[in-house]
Amino acid sequence: MSEQQSQAPGHGKAVASLVLGIVGIVFWFFGYSAILSIILGVIGIFLAASAKSDGNTEGIRTAGFVLSLITLIGGAIAFLACVACIGGLAALGS
Repeated sequence: MSEQQSQAPGHGKAVASLVLGIVGIVFWFFGYSAILSIILGVIGIFLAASAKSDGNTEGIRTAGFVLSLITLIGGAIAFLACVACIGGLAALGS
């Protein structure tokens, strides 16, 4: 039996969800690119949900979903904090 046949259905989507969650967390630390972490988080959640509907029950799918959710929430907080800082600096300058 080949390695491809032994994988669970939707395994690629689960791995992609995990990778997008990890990459999205990295984008938190780059200011306005936190908007990219929001986008990656949404895509990762959709991929994890798609893997679940394909019948994937692996832990990697759950980890991808959780990391993508954390990426989405954290990215939104980081982006809003960046916007608030820029707004505060603009208010001080006027």
